[in-house]
Amino acid sequence: MAQTAVMLKPRPQPAAGRHDLYAQIHKGLRSFMADTLCTIGRLDAADEVELTEGAAQLRGLLALCRGHLEHENDFVHAAMEARRPGATAQAAGEHVHHLRSIEALEADLRALERAEGEARAAAALELYRSLALFVAENLEHMHHEETAHNALLWEAYSDAELEAIEGALVASIAPDEMAAVARWMLPAMTAADRAAKLSEMQPVLPPQAFAGILAMLKGQLSERDWYKLGAAIGPLAA
Repeated sequence: MAQTAVMLKPRPQPAAGRHDLYAQIHKGLRSFMADTLCTIGRLDAADEVELTEGAAQLRGLLALCRGHLEHENDFVHAAMEARRPGATAQAAGEHVHHLRSIEALEADLRALERAEGEARAAAALELYRSLALFVAENLEHMHHEETAHNALLWEAYSDAELEAIEGALVASIAPDEMAAVARWMLPAMTAADRAAKLSEMQPVLPPQAFAGILAMLKGQLSERDWYKLGAAIGPLAA
């Protein structure tokens, strides 16, 4: 698909401290997309283990992207339309396009898995290029949401209202999907934001569940970030 290069400049942001529905989940999605794109790009299609692992990661990414689109449609777009009718027209159209792209990538992945010999390497390259375009489109889309959509949300809603919208959205997410979100979102946060999020989660999660999150994080964070987390929230047993 031909693309026209667009130079995007950060837009002025309102006063610091407003509740941002997009920032943290988008960091996680960008991290997952970048890692998966690199994984597919270096894939040795003749190696069955690499192919199986790469396919599983890509399917995980596409499932998370599909769920993310649905959550935004059901909660964030619904809130925007309630107070600014027509405000989500551009993003809603892009969401439809992204869903079609997800279906096309899933078809390309199945074609790769069925291919044999030299055809498999060609299929892997085709999948990689299609995934790169999907990632590029999503990066631009997320920028629009974090700037134009946030500006509208901050004008139309109080922080308490935005927190309520986010709370309802998070409550709708199934445990398996939430685990995938945590896997990519928490390591992608700044040290301060990560500590704040975990401080919010610790009192409400069963101890075993919270320990599982810490164990996952220990395998993903640098030694320096792990130290910062312990300094911020207390001794880490994981």
